[in-house]
Amino acid sequence: MSSPFPYDSLSTDEQFFGRDDELERISKIVQYSNNLLIHSKRRMGKSSLINYFLETHQDNYLCIYVDIFDISSKEDFAKSLLKALSNAQKIDLKSAVKNLTSFFKRVRVEPTIDTKTLEYSIKPIVATLSFAEMMDDFFYTLDQLSKKQQIILAIDEFQQIAAIKDVKLDSLLRKYIQQRKNISFVFLGSKRHLLTSLFAYKAPLYELATHFELQPLQIEDISDYSSRFLNIDKKLIAYIYEKSDGETKMIQHVLHLLYIRKKGAITKTEIDESLKEIINSKDSSYKIVFDTLNNNQKTALKIVGKYKKGFFAGSVLNEYNIKKQTLQSCVESLFKKELIDKEDDGYFIPDRTFELWVERLVE
Repeated sequence: MSSPFPYDSLSTDEQFFGRDDELERISKIVQYSNNLLIHSKRRMGKSSLINYFLETHQDNYLCIYVDIFDISSKEDFAKSLLKALSNAQKIDLKSAVKNLTSFFKRVRVEPTIDTKTLEYSIKPIVATLSFAEMMDDFFYTLDQLSKKQQIILAIDEFQQIAAIKDVKLDSLLRKYIQQRKNISFVFLGSKRHLLTSLFAYKAPLYELATHFELQPLQIEDISDYSSRFLNIDKKLIAYIYEKSDGETKMIQHVLHLLYIRKKGAITKTEIDESLKEIINSKDSSYKIVFDTLNNNQKTALKIVGKYKKGFFAGSVLNEYNIKKQTLQSCVESLFKKELIDKEDDGYFIPDRTFELWVERLVE
C-alpha cells in the first residue's frame, strides 16, 4: 500500500501535482535545445519535477538523468555520467548493449542484475580508463546519439562539481556544452550561492543556461490535491504551509501522517501532533549534530534559528552575551558545516525540521 503523499521518495505520475507552469517553462526551453539551471532550497521538489518531466517526454527525447550528490572525485563524476547514459535508452537490453558498443571507443559495457530488485541494467567497465578517456567516450557517444534524436541531460546536485579541486570541471564542461547540437543540459541544485556562482559573471559557465528558481507549491494546488484524500479545510492547508515554510517534503510528511490516521475532518490539533511527531523522530540525530558544536557555535545556531537576519544588533548580542566577532566566526563555521545557508542579506537553516527543532531550544 502506498500513500498519496510521498515525502521520502520521488513522486509517481499519479502523486505529482501543482507544477503545470514549471513543466511548460521547461518544455519551451528544451524543445529548442537550450540549457536550464533550476535551483531552490533543499526539499522543494526539484528532483521530482525533472524526473516527472523526463518520464512524460521519453517519446520526444532521449532523457538522461544523473544525480551526482555523492561524488568525491572527477572519476566518480565521469562514471556517473557513463552509467546514466548506458541505461537511458528505452530499448531491449541486447539492443542497448549492441548500440553502446558501436559508439563507445574505449568503454566496455555488460549486462548486470540487481540481486535485490532482480532488475537488469547496463554496467560500464572503466577500471583501466583515465578520467579524460571516460569523458571523451561519454561526450562522443552523446554527440553520436544526438544526430538521431534530441537529448536532455539532467545533472542533479550540480553544485557538487565545485568540491572537485584537481580539475576545473566547469571549464571542461563549457567546451563540450558549446560544441553541442540537439542537446539540452539541465542543471539542478540546492545550494543557491554555490550553484549560481558557477554561472556568475566571468565564470566558465556564464550565460550558458537560463536561470529558474523553483518556488514553493501554491496553497491552492496543495488544497485541491489533498482534498481528494483528506477532509481538510483550506485554512488548515495554509497553516501546514506556514509551519513548513513552504518546504514540499515537510508538507507531504504532515499530510501523510494525517492520511494514515484519518478519522474524519482534520483538526489543527492533529496537525500540531503530526508536526511534533516529525520533529521528535529526528531528536536523537539532531542532538548528535548539536553536540558536535562548541558552546559559542550552539549559541550562534540558536540565534540564526530565532532571528534569521539582523542578529548582529547590539540587543541580540547582549541577549546571548556573545561578542560580534565571535558570532561572525561561529556563523561562518556553521555555514562551512552546511548547517546554515545564505539567502540575500540573511542566513537560514535549510532543513525545516531541524529549524523547528532549534526553535524549540529557544522557546
